[in-house]
Amino acid sequence: MLSLYFRRLQLLALVGLATTACAPTYQLGMKPARSTGLFVEGREQALATADSVEVRLSFVCYEPTRIVFEAEYRNPTHHSLVVAPAAFQYQATRLPAPAPLAGQKVKRPKPLPGAEVTAAVAAASMSLPLPALPSRPIAAFDPEPEIASLRATADKEAAKAARIDWFGIALGVASIATDVASIGKRETVAQYQTRTSLRDAAVTYSFISAATKVEHAAAAEVMQQRAANLQEYALRKVTLEPGQEVRGYLYFPRYDAADGLVIKAPVDSTTVPLEFVQVRRRK
Repeated sequence: MLSLYFRRLQLLALVGLATTACAPTYQLGMKPARSTGLFVEGREQALATADSVEVRLSFVCYEPTRIVFEAEYRNPTHHSLVVAPAAFQYQATRLPAPAPLAGQKVKRPKPLPGAEVTAAVAAASMSLPLPALPSRPIAAFDPEPEIASLRATADKEAAKAARIDWFGIALGVASIATDVASIGKRETVAQYQTRTSLRDAAVTYSFISAATKVEHAAAAEVMQQRAANLQEYALRKVTLEPGQEVRGYLYFPRYDAADGLVIKAPVDSTTVPLEFVQVRRRK
């Protein structure tokens, strides 16, 4: 009876694997909801204006946990304007799942390769649950705390890489001293084994210590580079004087189960909406 139970479990597992293997996969993309004919570096920009201030937004890329846009502000007014990335938000939207006809059995969708589908259809085709939409707007990341954190981490890693390993030095000195002391003397087997073990331990520890220092140095370099990239490319809080403009990257948390994002860009005490659609293309 027990063997029959395990056979059934194995059969269910195989069926599950087969179902997963047959499930379609999709490539995500993002574009303005309405074509503007405005492009920057090959990316189409959404456009909005408020009080003569022009805001342009284009989709850049997906990161593992973030979605990246580039914002562009132009201030033709006669007053200064503060642009703060932390004031950006988006509201996720989704198209309803197609309702089955009366008496019709609900079937698993099977989109053809190259077809664009909604989040609901994509989830149904992969037999996955569709998560609820966020109940509140999603704010953009403020790059300043992240830049400060990356710098602090880089400094700590660099300090660890440069730290003198006094224990390793002491172990090496002890090993050398033991070898020197053994010159011209007849050692017992136990003494020879102890001296050899100490030398091997000193060599092994020196190798591990050097490798650890290299790891810390590499980590420091990675953190420094990430901080430098954010400093150079991220949109940071800035005051735009009349006639000035600014461009920079905005980073939002990803939400793949949306069909659209309404991004609210701050302009003085108000916001302007810039609408994007998120598409899924069957691979």
